[in-house]
Amino acid sequence: MNKLSVIVPVYNGEKDIERCLFSLFNCGLDVDIIVVDSSSIDNTYNIVNKLKESHKNISLYKIANTGIADSRNFALTKVNTPYFTFLDSDDTVNSGYYLKAITLMEKDDSDILFANFDWVYEDNSHKEAKDINYKDKKDILTHMFATLWNKIYRTSWFKKVGLSFPSGRVYEDASLLYRLVPYMDKVSYLGTTAVNYMQRQGSITHTFDLKINDMIAVFEDIYNFYRTHDLLDEYQIELEYLFTRFFFGNSYLRAVRIENPKLRKETLEKGYNFIINSFPSFRTNPYLKQGGKKNFYYSKINHFMYFFNVPLFRLAYKLGVLK
Repeated sequence: MNKLSVIVPVYNGEKDIERCLFSLFNCGLDVDIIVVDSSSIDNTYNIVNKLKESHKNISLYKIANTGIADSRNFALTKVNTPYFTFLDSDDTVNSGYYLKAITLMEKDDSDILFANFDWVYEDNSHKEAKDINYKDKKDILTHMFATLWNKIYRTSWFKKVGLSFPSGRVYEDASLLYRLVPYMDKVSYLGTTAVNYMQRQGSITHTFDLKINDMIAVFEDIYNFYRTHDLLDEYQIELEYLFTRFFFGNSYLRAVRIENPKLRKETLEKGYNFIINSFPSFRTNPYLKQGGKKNFYYSKINHFMYFFNVPLFRLAYKLGVLK
């Protein structure tokens, strides 16, 4: 039996799926590949089905197109290996990573492993992201990249924790990982670049529409999870910092790119109100006092500044200053 399953959800991925799967064929470790096709209307299913004839380690499933969270949840029911991970259909894994990762996890007897990854842009430029060497769970919660595919999970541990992805939501990766943090007692870190993470304007990550509002609902669910599991007191400061940084950074930068002015304003207003209502004292958070331009900006932001900067960031994107 292979030690690792790789879950590959796909929808209309005919341009990239072969490249993705061939990186798995040549990854340096025999892995089970679980491809879940969400009823693609292009040639994706046929491409994978053809590859399946000569690669018996591929399991191919077609399910209804109800969202990537449901695809991931479905795939998890098909995992029969000691470890599993994820890979998006337009990304590739670097050769040797999985072998090094599983070897280290077995040595450390760990439940989850973190590794680095590369942002790869359409102009072929690269930028490495380091997602390793956190001091403890609180450090993980405040600083980790909420990306699924540069991490490997012990199957028995994951099933024992009993979490799943939020059906019908995007940002399902953030939902799962931030709720997993309190259970990350045994962690391995591998300073290897695991995955080449493609940045494309048509991807889910860069779809600037109503789905951005899912971010608010997802983070409300995360907050409620910590509250209902009596974890809020232990992680209150870290959650406040995480949410402040996320809503004034990541989600803000996505929301400013919404083309419809009314929708853009409504989405930005929701994000600002969420922080003000949930964390009214966020400006005094001790993490914001640790220095850095971003932390200084977050500690000073107010309603006027929040909206005054919108056209400036939109212009920066149009000029290519920001990607």
